[in-house]
Amino acid sequence: MKKRWKCTLCGQIFEGEQPPVPCPVCGAGAEAFVLLEEQPAAKRWKCSVCGQIFEGERPPVPCPVCGAGEEAFVPMAEDQPVNRWKCTVCGQIFEGEKPPVPCPICGAGEEAFVPVAEDGAAPAGATDRRFVLIGGGAAAASAADEIRRRDRTARITMICGEGIIPYNRPGLSDFVAGEADFEALAIHPFDWYEEHRVRLICDAEAVSVDPDRRCVRLGDGRGIPYDGLLLATGANAFCPVQPVEGAVPVRVLRRFDDALALTETVGAGSRVLVVGGGILGVEAALGLQQRGAAVTIVELGPRLVGPQADDEAAAQLRGALEKSGIAVHTGCSVAQVTPEGAELSDGRVIDADLVLVSAGIRSELTLARQLDLAIGRGIQVDEWMRTSLPGICAAGDCAEFAGRVAGLWNAALEMGAVAGATLCGVQKTPYHQPVAATALSMEGFTLFSAGTLCGDGLREVLRQQGDLYRKLLFENGRLVGVVATGPFSGAAAAIAAIGRGAAEEEVLGLLN
Repeated sequence: MKKRWKCTLCGQIFEGEQPPVPCPVCGAGAEAFVLLEEQPAAKRWKCSVCGQIFEGERPPVPCPVCGAGEEAFVPMAEDQPVNRWKCTVCGQIFEGEKPPVPCPICGAGEEAFVPVAEDGAAPAGATDRRFVLIGGGAAAASAADEIRRRDRTARITMICGEGIIPYNRPGLSDFVAGEADFEALAIHPFDWYEEHRVRLICDAEAVSVDPDRRCVRLGDGRGIPYDGLLLATGANAFCPVQPVEGAVPVRVLRRFDDALALTETVGAGSRVLVVGGGILGVEAALGLQQRGAAVTIVELGPRLVGPQADDEAAAQLRGALEKSGIAVHTGCSVAQVTPEGAELSDGRVIDADLVLVSAGIRSELTLARQLDLAIGRGIQVDEWMRTSLPGICAAGDCAEFAGRVAGLWNAALEMGAVAGATLCGVQKTPYHQPVAATALSMEGFTLFSAGTLCGDGLREVLRQQGDLYRKLLFENGRLVGVVATGPFSGAAAAIAAIGRGAAEEEVLGLLN
């Protein structure tokens, strides 16, 4: 068995009878290398409260899913099978005897989970190929998992530009609300990366890529060589509200440090104006209200959550928000911020201590432009996530497929998995845009929607009984969209039916 050597200067691990001197990555001499002992197989631990299964020398305490303490964990036998569950709303896959309910990523209920069958993908074997993943979000984490499943010994380096391990961005509102700590947001616990031999770089950002030398340059001068490269650089928050010196601060909620700043400045008695009434804006408003803030939402469109609801569902949501104490103004925008708050485009003035903007995203394309990749709204990729340069893939919010930047968590996961397989030289099932789905739950109101909710030529089938509302939308006799408010047990069935274009007679049960 080959020995494994770690360069203590750059952290890179090499295999061989002797360490490579000087270090091919950072140039360090023999004195910088240490011999790594063979690591025992990771143990598996089951949380007896939520059923979730984790790997590591010790169980993760508290449980990242349900918060249970050490006493809730029991060791699992090595040959004991592990169930895998997919949330059909956000696309995240979990391991455990039962699915984690509600979904830690999107909040979907038990009805959204389906068991995952193994795809039979055999590991590609043992190689010394070097894969560099630039990004620390869902796409990069999914690609790392896929690469390791297919190649047992390839070197995987993930450059996490935010300075922390990958986490689920949709959960930031829960963090702001005080309902989740960072451990609960993490896509994987820190030990997962060590156990799967994924090298994390959290102390520097990628500033340039040399495609001829196949090397990524970091801001601190280090060079990271690669055989295959993934750009998963994500996106930046779009902020149409201009800050003004002397006026109330203007913030966004896109990164963990944005969320941390909100928790440090917003509390009981704070007045916050949320600009943007999409799903993320509404979730942010609810999180800030949980902190004790008085919240007002301003939405430019005629109704809330425009892409994810119809008029009736949006009206019900608005009513639930206003009943909870959140004020809502639609059909207007912020003209300017002032020392007292903000002046709206219709002349009204809203008193506020802080303005939080949730108005969409723009793909991060700095490295893509340096590389002269084909770019539209994002980095243009084919169905295998290949860019216009050989050996470089792109995935997630920075990628544009078929003329669209999806900007969705489930799309980023699927893109990352396809990109990871492609980098390994495996043609996994080509990427198809997953069905867009939304699950929103607050006291007294729930909303589920999936697929296409508006367009010419769509036929609607409705059922309304009090606050329970169902709408099915058909195109040429095939289901393309579903909207539901109130308790709804058909989330997974609805998403699957839209995906296969089910006929009307097959899906009328969704109205129940």
